[in-house]
Amino acid sequence: MKWIDDWYPVILDHSVLPQVPHLVEKRNGEFCVSFDFNPTVVADVCYCGYMPMGEILRTTPVLLIKSHRKRCVLDLQNLHISRKLKRYGRGLTFHINRNFTDCLHRITHHHSQTWLIKPLRDAFTSLHRQPMAGVSFHSIEVYDGQTLVAGEIGYTTGAIYSSLAGFHTRSGSGSVQLALLGLVLAESQFAFWDLGMEVPYKTALGAHIVDRETFLHQWKINRNSLTPSWSVHRLDPQTVVEKLKRTSQP
Repeated sequence: MKWIDDWYPVILDHSVLPQVPHLVEKRNGEFCVSFDFNPTVVADVCYCGYMPMGEILRTTPVLLIKSHRKRCVLDLQNLHISRKLKRYGRGLTFHINRNFTDCLHRITHHHSQTWLIKPLRDAFTSLHRQPMAGVSFHSIEVYDGQTLVAGEIGYTTGAIYSSLAGFHTRSGSGSVQLALLGLVLAESQFAFWDLGMEVPYKTALGAHIVDRETFLHQWKINRNSLTPSWSVHRLDPQTVVEKLKRTSQP
């Protein structure tokens, strides 16, 4: 489809994925595209250090392969947790992988426009159930009783955790989810937290911005490391508040 190639470099063979940074730099952009949503391809995209996204272009579903010019990275020793979060954390429970399907569904339908198109959601779900190429998808969830009030999906690649998309329906619950995730990543000894594009709330957490070359160098060092085991899969309401209180800063 030449009209797509006029916009973005088209990847027809996923063995070409290592060349994506060169291809996007030639176009002064950030995206290549593929038409293949096979989980093996999506896993390879993640393994190479790019973010998989979806789009419908002229009724055609395409896999957007994003290699950021600038990437937001959090070295976990620099995690900053606001003191006010302990108030928002009262009564909440924190879970990892309690219900990936429901969390993904809630994220998708929370946003009026989303890049989480169905073939991409199907690939993510498959990689949650059966990881490939060292890539495994996860849901990070916060509940008020039995009600899911905040959550995100992300993936691990070696010793790296990458956040993809999230939602929240209760004031402060999204910030609580992020703070607790950061604490668990630090306790689990992940190498770093990949937060994607720069947004103010990410830098408020302690993240910094690196260029494409620096990011991919750091990525390649850690992507083949053993993936750490999660230090916890559930935090009850009392532990949530205790953790936020113990680690909060002004």
